[in-house]
Amino acid sequence: MWRALLRGALLAIVALVFANAFSDQAAAQPAGGGGCIRCPAPMANGSVFLSSPGALLDVGSFFQIRLGAQMSYRDGTSAGNNPQGGGAESPTDRYRTWFEGYGSSTKTDPQGQFLGDHRRVYGGIAGFGATVAPGVTLGASIDGSRTNIDVPGASGRIDLTQIGLIGNFEHGPWNLGVTGVYGFGNVHSDRFDTGGISSAAYQARLFGTMAELSYYVALPNNSRFVPKLSADWLQTHTDSFTETGGSNPIGGSAVTATRIRMLVGGEIGHSWLVGRQIFDFSVYGKMVNNLAQNFGDLVISDPNVGVPQFVGGVRESSMGADAGAAFSVKVSPLARLYAAYDGRFRGNLTSHSGTVGAEFRF
Repeated sequence: MWRALLRGALLAIVALVFANAFSDQAAAQPAGGGGCIRCPAPMANGSVFLSSPGALLDVGSFFQIRLGAQMSYRDGTSAGNNPQGGGAESPTDRYRTWFEGYGSSTKTDPQGQFLGDHRRVYGGIAGFGATVAPGVTLGASIDGSRTNIDVPGASGRIDLTQIGLIGNFEHGPWNLGVTGVYGFGNVHSDRFDTGGISSAAYQARLFGTMAELSYYVALPNNSRFVPKLSADWLQTHTDSFTETGGSNPIGGSAVTATRIRMLVGGEIGHSWLVGRQIFDFSVYGKMVNNLAQNFGDLVISDPNVGVPQFVGGVRESSMGADAGAAFSVKVSPLARLYAAYDGRFRGNLTSHSGTVGAEFRF
């Protein structure tokens, strides 16, 4: 009966995604109150600060994606019949640990008062998982990253630490993965003008959760097809700030940003044996629907203007696609090396990420 319920839920959520696919996702900007004005034209004052919420959302989403990929991994030799769950292949390899290094490059187009940006992220992940019961794997992971932001006339960086918890539940070909993340760190910005450099430093936090449901279809010759349905929620918060230095230091308000997404797609993979080593290659594609993007306005206090300026948040296009590929080699029954590429394609954003890692079981 529970399989029928899962199938019904899958169909209902897919219908929801397509029902929202062509809806207007542009959030209305609140009008400025008395004594406040809107920035009438693109401005360097706010662009570097507007990049931070989007950058935090992206880093949080990437961490959740890597957690899900690690905990739910099954190559073509698994055949969807894994009694231990969570990728464990025998009762003797209940535990696993993994280490990853990654880098990404993201470009966002100008929109509204935002001048566009180029973000580069470098980081590393370490994690541990344990099969606690047949079909049930729990784990925890930590991620440390630096995001470098470049916008016209300014630059910034975000140093972020994230902690993630994972639950993976497997029953025959069905797999449900759930993650939760919490992140904290610091944002530093520099604006350049004829009077020097105006700098600011403030704190940032993020919270998020993701759930992914998949169904493993074993194909001939150690191949597989895995349709996937996932949803995630992320919220970021950046504190208020006051710049120092330069000829025109400004201040800015705290900003909270929330994003809810639905992703529908699938993975195709193939494994083959060379000697005693198992090689695996897979590709995936997903349609992404940003169901909600609620970005608070950044309120800038500029001494040269005299009244607060409201600057709207930077949103992704409502619809887009994710695509990627992964290659791995099991060098021994208890060790695996892998590399992955992940791409995100939106109407106003393009991102490319690469990951290399190693996994050990015991």
